[in-house]
Amino acid sequence: MDIDWKRNLGNTDRVIRTAIGILLLILVFAKVITGLWATVAIIFALFQFIEAFFAY
Repeated sequence: MDIDWKRNLGNTDRVIRTAIGILLLILVFAKVITGLWATVAIIFALFQFIEAFFAY
């Protein structure tokens, strides 16, 4: 089995992932999302930024 590590995200997908991450952080800091869901949203936003940055 061979693992393919080629980049598979285009620029549009990277912009969308970055926008989702920013939107989630805004909702958390505006206290629209609170409690445990805020923690989940922050973690999800961080993963969106990481995937957008590395484009994998």
